[in-house]
Amino acid sequence: MKTSSGTLAYWLKPSLQLATYIALSSVLLHANYAVALSESVVNSDTSRKDNQRLIETVVVTGTRTPYSLIDSPVEVQLIDAAQIARSGARDVAELLEREGGVYANRAAGRGSAIQIQGLSSEHVLILVNGRRMIGRINGAIDLSRLHVADIERIEIVKGPSSALYGGDALGGVVNIISQRKGEGGALILRADDAGNQDVFGQLALNGDSLSASLSGGYSHLDGFDLDKSTIAEDGVVGDSTFGGVSGNWQANEQFGVDFDLAYSLDDTERNDGGTGGAVYKTYKQIEETRLGVRPKMSLENSTLTVDFYYNRYYDQFLQDQIGSNDNTIDEETVNELMSAGLQWDISPSVLNTLFGEHLLSVGAEFQIEELDADRLGQVAERDRQAVYIQDDLQLADGRLHLVPGLRLDRDSQFGDQLSPKLAMRYDISDTLFTRVGYGQGYRPPSFRELLLRFDNPSVGYRVEGNLDLKPESSTGFNFGLSWLPSPQHSVSISAYNNEVEDLIDIIQVATTPSMIFSYRNVSRASLMGLDMQWAWQPEILPEFNLQFGYGYLWSEDKATGEELSGRPKQRANLALAWDTQRYYLALRGTWTDSRTFGVELDAGGPPTGAGEAEAYTLLDARAAWKGFAPFELAVGLNNISDAGDSQYLPIQPRNAYLEVKWNLK
Repeated sequence: MKTSSGTLAYWLKPSLQLATYIALSSVLLHANYAVALSESVVNSDTSRKDNQRLIETVVVTGTRTPYSLIDSPVEVQLIDAAQIARSGARDVAELLEREGGVYANRAAGRGSAIQIQGLSSEHVLILVNGRRMIGRINGAIDLSRLHVADIERIEIVKGPSSALYGGDALGGVVNIISQRKGEGGALILRADDAGNQDVFGQLALNGDSLSASLSGGYSHLDGFDLDKSTIAEDGVVGDSTFGGVSGNWQANEQFGVDFDLAYSLDDTERNDGGTGGAVYKTYKQIEETRLGVRPKMSLENSTLTVDFYYNRYYDQFLQDQIGSNDNTIDEETVNELMSAGLQWDISPSVLNTLFGEHLLSVGAEFQIEELDADRLGQVAERDRQAVYIQDDLQLADGRLHLVPGLRLDRDSQFGDQLSPKLAMRYDISDTLFTRVGYGQGYRPPSFRELLLRFDNPSVGYRVEGNLDLKPESSTGFNFGLSWLPSPQHSVSISAYNNEVEDLIDIIQVATTPSMIFSYRNVSRASLMGLDMQWAWQPEILPEFNLQFGYGYLWSEDKATGEELSGRPKQRANLALAWDTQRYYLALRGTWTDSRTFGVELDAGGPPTGAGEAEAYTLLDARAAWKGFAPFELAVGLNNISDAGDSQYLPIQPRNAYLEVKWNLK
């Protein structure tokens, strides 16, 4: 299935912890601590109308069924379109770097990847419109390749989610949802003083039965260099073109079809340094196509949804040593995924009569994934089949929600895997409620961990896969209290514990004739944490909004007793905003604690030693003027503190930008 860009794809790509939880909840209740709706509500917009809209927003990722955010039995962190637009972020990575509750990490030499509750990017499932995204580099989806311009909202579910989504959802799920409806359109032009430019256009088409959102854009990156003493550069120079359409055709009240088509092409280059003063020119091209069709039929007391999906990811990596005909790396990777699934949501009248109000969801999935990569030396293929069931049960006049679920996955390489879950929500009062969750997750070894054969003779090491690896597994608990006295005031606290077994790590297995590294199931890990959020919008000053968040993570590698690398112990975020009919002013800051790192193996380079990255603060300001319709003008200053370093935080230095938006009606 390895093809060139001119094919179809071109057109289509566990008792201590429990005691801690109980003690914590008791202290909070006796101290009259307020707890918020969720981190999603804490991150709400500034106006009352926007706050109310956010609360009423329908989310789907927590249960795979529609729920308003305030009523969902599973906590979902929401970032909506208004928040995205006002953030000033260019891509999903930049957006999540400023968000509380999650951590986007650029320090792994693989773009930007996300951590949830301390679990790394390999353990987080990335979805686009509810469908699995492929194209991982060293185990991570580079979120910087996803532009924010055509995103309607992002839903984040934390903790093991394999009972609904299968493998890779060991730590959580991020669902990026495209705009499907709208009014008119928009043209956005943006440029900054670092030489980066963006052009984006969006047009909404709304008919009696057909609605669609067409979008496209172009971005140019001009690169950056954080360490002038070396020849290596930190930011890439390149161009990105992307476009797509998402829509719905509603034949009648009973039958409709959602459809999505997206295409992107990225071409980048930069200078890299090697051992002995060698200089390399690195070129990279990434081409991706995603095509999805989702028919939906409403029946009496039930809904049947079918889904068909194709995703193709093409990656060409070329590294050429300047001034030498040796040590040239030219590699191609083609990753393809085809999947089909169905879900039947039933409200059985007999069960409702006997036991309370039920919504029973049953589903099945089938996936074929193929990876053809020069570093594997062979074409790898994996088939997966799955069946799952979930019962959403409401008791005590709707004050108690119980949501048990179970999923059976069959992997062509690793056999059967059973994943249970149980979520509970109890409404203590109209404004105070608690959520408790338990789940198990797993992650099968990737093709890279199983089959990789990579030699780097210029540096003197080799990396080999291991066919004897076992899947990683986890058990997770989540506990949270939420209090929402009004849409303008909220405080939240949540605690979690994740126990992970059979962690796959890369270790050195030989020293002669060269260093040889391979993958092993070597460790167990424990991660515990606390997240707190507070948001306030004064009654006498409704245009003003204050948001504050704090997170603490405790992690341990059970094999060594040391902290897990690459994870900040503490993070805090603060946002101030003033929003009127004509003006919008915002100041946002995120502080991230220091992090330790272990040995990393980067493509084309030598193994890098362990080290510690210093704490850093990201501070951004944005001002927008909406008084000259149909135009909006925005100016911003990103990374005011000029954070960043070449090894552990290769991000764009301080830069100012100008943005013009033309609203088309």
